[in-house]
Amino acid sequence: MRRLVVLEKVYGPHRPEDFTPAFLNLLSGLAVEVRVVGTAGRGWLVVELSGEDEEVAVRLIDREMGLAPIEPGGLGRFSVVRGRILSLAGDGLLVDIGVFRPVNVDARVGLEALRAQLADGLDISLEELARLFCLAENFPLEVRLLEAPSGGGPVEAELSEGQVRFFEDWASSGLDRLVVIGASHHAVKRAVGGLGLHDKIVELGRLGLLEHYITLKLGVRPREVLGPLRRRLRKATILLFRPGELMRAFPGRYGRLRF
Repeated sequence: MRRLVVLEKVYGPHRPEDFTPAFLNLLSGLAVEVRVVGTAGRGWLVVELSGEDEEVAVRLIDREMGLAPIEPGGLGRFSVVRGRILSLAGDGLLVDIGVFRPVNVDARVGLEALRAQLADGLDISLEELARLFCLAENFPLEVRLLEAPSGGGPVEAELSEGQVRFFEDWASSGLDRLVVIGASHHAVKRAVGGLGLHDKIVELGRLGLLEHYITLKLGVRPREVLGPLRRRLRKATILLFRPGELMRAFPGRYGRLRF
């Protein structure tokens, strides 16, 4: 039997055991028993595995979701790790990267790094960057550490190349997206169906077990979807990503991307 701390968080009204079906679905076809048995650190899911295909299951979970480093010794300068935004500080983002033993160690992505990577170095506030890129609490974010973790203080970091490309891909599509934080995939899917919104969307995709995006069809006004979804998913945070706003705010960067 083996226990893993997975880089997926549970928060709000959700219970850890609610997510056992997601792991059963991921590992279907393997000779392995799996269940979520609790959380570690600040809400990271703890999964228990046993069975003939245990090692294959571990590799699959690591590839699809990621495993928490747990201790700082597993990370070094330039390590790339997936985490969740904890908060917006006055000078940057704090990101929980799954290091919690013996103490919590977070990554700090400074405002200057965010400006350089997302906004061509323009003098724009953290609040405006957060609004444009949906950088809210619990949004999944991949970062690259600029120093090795030591002690209990935040580790300086920047967005990974993959994370920057992720935002560029969203921008280059020209399609508006809603980001839903704090709702299960089933709840979001049920809300979309119950509101009759299928003819207004292109895709319902996953960012994490409790984080999703909804890609709107070209020409659909976001308020036609945003308002009804917020009323239906009252306990979730729903944000708007608009490529057109990025093009107007940073024409030197996003104006070059093909819509």
